[in-house]
Amino acid sequence: MLSRKKDILTYIENHSEKLSAQDIADALELDRANVSRYLNELYKEDQIEKIKGRPVLYRSKAHKHPLPLEGKNGKAFGQLIGHDASLKVMIQQAKAAVLYPPRGLHTIIFGKTGTGKSLFAECMYQFALESQALSADAPFVSFNCADYAQNPQLLFGHIFGVKKGSYTGATEDRAGLIHQADGGILFLDEIHRLPPEGQEMLFTFIDKGVYRPLGESNETHTASVQIIGATTESSEVLLATFNRRIPMTITLPPLSERTIEERYELVETFLHQEAQRLNQKIVAEREVLLAFMLYPAEANIGQVQRDLKLVCAKAFLHYRTHETDHLSITQQDLPLVVQKGLLLVKEAPERLERLVDRHKSHFTYVPTSQKTSINQDPVSDMSVYNAIEERVDEALEKGMLEDVDLEGFIQNNMTQYFSEYVEQLSLSDIHQELIPADIRTLTDILYDFAAERLERTYHTKSRFAFALHLQSTFERIKEGRPIVHPDLNGVRKNYSKEFQVAIDLSAIIEERLAIEIPFDEIGFITMFLTLDVEEPTQPLTQQVGVMVLMHGRSTASSMLETVQELLDTTVGVALNMPLTMKVNEMYERVRQTIAVDQESYEQGLLVLTDMGSLNAFGDMLAEELGLTVRTLSMVSTPVVLEAVRMASVGRSLEDIYQSCQMTIGNSAPKSSPIVPDKPQAIVVACFTGEGVAKKLEKRLASVIDSETAEIIPLQFLQAEDFKKRIDQLSKQYSIKAIIGTVPIEHQNIPYFSAYDAFDDEKMDLIKKHLEEEIPIEQISQSLTGTLKQVGSVKDLILRLQKILQQLEIELSVGIPAGVKTGMVLHLAFLCESLKTNAYSRSFPNSEAYEKQHRLELNAVETVLMPLEKHYNISIPKDELAYIVQMIVENQLKLKS
Repeated sequence: MLSRKKDILTYIENHSEKLSAQDIADALELDRANVSRYLNELYKEDQIEKIKGRPVLYRSKAHKHPLPLEGKNGKAFGQLIGHDASLKVMIQQAKAAVLYPPRGLHTIIFGKTGTGKSLFAECMYQFALESQALSADAPFVSFNCADYAQNPQLLFGHIFGVKKGSYTGATEDRAGLIHQADGGILFLDEIHRLPPEGQEMLFTFIDKGVYRPLGESNETHTASVQIIGATTESSEVLLATFNRRIPMTITLPPLSERTIEERYELVETFLHQEAQRLNQKIVAEREVLLAFMLYPAEANIGQVQRDLKLVCAKAFLHYRTHETDHLSITQQDLPLVVQKGLLLVKEAPERLERLVDRHKSHFTYVPTSQKTSINQDPVSDMSVYNAIEERVDEALEKGMLEDVDLEGFIQNNMTQYFSEYVEQLSLSDIHQELIPADIRTLTDILYDFAAERLERTYHTKSRFAFALHLQSTFERIKEGRPIVHPDLNGVRKNYSKEFQVAIDLSAIIEERLAIEIPFDEIGFITMFLTLDVEEPTQPLTQQVGVMVLMHGRSTASSMLETVQELLDTTVGVALNMPLTMKVNEMYERVRQTIAVDQESYEQGLLVLTDMGSLNAFGDMLAEELGLTVRTLSMVSTPVVLEAVRMASVGRSLEDIYQSCQMTIGNSAPKSSPIVPDKPQAIVVACFTGEGVAKKLEKRLASVIDSETAEIIPLQFLQAEDFKKRIDQLSKQYSIKAIIGTVPIEHQNIPYFSAYDAFDDEKMDLIKKHLEEEIPIEQISQSLTGTLKQVGSVKDLILRLQKILQQLEIELSVGIPAGVKTGMVLHLAFLCESLKTNAYSRSFPNSEAYEKQHRLELNAVETVLMPLEKHYNISIPKDELAYIVQMIVENQLKLKS
């Protein structure tokens, strides 16, 4: 049963009155047709009553409570997403393990990180309570064996208990987890982190039901405990004798093996959960749901939950700062790795449309009372929202909301944030006398111990900052306030040596202050041991990266090698693109090259290309890798020489870019903004701006309507001055052609010679180029109602106009206005047909045509990539060939 269906059933059960489909649809902000379908399904399943009439009404069944056995399934495992599909066999195994006489079977749950092993173990416990296999007050004790994996003494003490005097610091008897779990279940997460001797001690307990606390030599203790272990490793990691004593093994599937329906329900559940937590409505674009359903989440369900929480945090930030009435999530809010899920939409179009209504562009999630079986810690779950609230309130009080980088605050690097926190502590205006003497003394003991173990020196500021922190922690623990570290696992993995020392320090603190240190606090102690605020290091100045990308098997590498030999340097990277290589393959190669050494490009990247599709890589790399990227095309060896020379001496990216532009003579061509209301003009030029120009003006006036285009005579003395004058005129006019006595190439404006002006065929080309530009409003109005799958028709037409403009630049061609209009219509209907999967045609002799027009096809494919991404479509290669054919057969040459 999907999440929406559950919402409808919950809503009906919470209302005693009879309800219509429209009543429910209005209350839950759902589509009435979908609500009606779910209601009929619930009626067929005998979960609700149906009262015939106009309208048909529904209500909860008085005998809605299922039979006891079904109730146990529904309450314990029934809330697990996938309980009746991908998890069905695992749940049957779990029930068998719980119900097996006399006290159940010990169990190990295998599964990758984030597959829900802890939650599954808790469901086993709930099922044991509901089936009365355990008493109602039976405990469930959970422990992560990785917490003390490097300190076996403390690990054994936690599990089996400690006898007074068994080791330094053991000042009293302390019961272990087995004692705490007596009569219930002990869940040992990451059980593979138990050292061999720990496994031996545990299976002795499994065999005989007896154990000895650490330091106990005479007396044995008994307990009745069912062991459930969980591990991300294979069974080979555990001792063979241990494996034999765990008869039940359950393997949970990774997210990649869960059904698309389950992924949809996961996403909806998480969104409902966040709406419930914030008590606010959340509205998400259709693309958001699709992306989260399809993207490859390496850390499985846990990663989906974390990524969704980050997106919700961004939406909450916008909601809080802009005072909107709900949280809104758009595709642009998604991390790039999530957006890549949209590339997989075409692989399961029918199933997706069945789950995510293609006729709806937005989906609403409102707070409900529904309980969801998703791991959650209320304190840590709200911490990010509380932090945003505090930052916003602080900024509002100071009237500096616009100056606060709240977006960056959400994704703030924890280590950097912690460094700033320690620096603030060390600089705070608090005298040493304000710190209790016992805290100061204890801090010195701790830091002396850490300095010896880690073989490093800690300065006064570090110690003072920690003393302030320790005093605050002590007070927090005494008041019962929670301590939550936002990246405990990351700290444990990245600073394993300091983490082990921090564990020892926590034992000393516990003994000295008679308090119990939460495990999350050990994470903070670890971070103090990794920092030294006395001598902050300044980052070394890095060079700007220079990357040469060119078509051919050795063009780029040969050019860069020549430059490197001349300058005696190794600066720069060259990548060749053989003509047989596909555009997406080349892009992935470039991206991987940068990604493996991304730190080298922190000062920016200058991409130097020869032509075509490679010119578009810069913007894509900037977005995907978060780099500052500049691109120059049509480069030569002198340009590469200048770029590498300046990068070698540490010049900034902007300096290098501007200097290379001067070397080229003009910058890489860029498309100008679409301004549809500019009047058209033809520039006629000669050295004086009078003689020949006047004759050309007179000739044009005889064949071209003055209302169609204005003819502007212009003097040509020096090329650069002439180009600047064209640039100025371009702000007022759409310049369709330059006719003159000196050939000029600028802004991809077609050039015709004075001789061409008196050639009737050439004049026909000019007149075609002056035909009315794409009538955006007219086309939009005529297609509205016909195109139903692309959203705003006007937005689509504007995008297509921009694409054709880019194609003219990339291919250095002019496309007559009439042909442009036809291509816009063709592309618009192509998008519609691809959205409805109605496209099916092939290009004749496609392989031969592809070889003949490889560069054009690459350019078209690259320019159309943003369109594919925006509309979640994939344009077939045969269609790309048709687009190239339209351009090639109808182009206006830019120079005679």
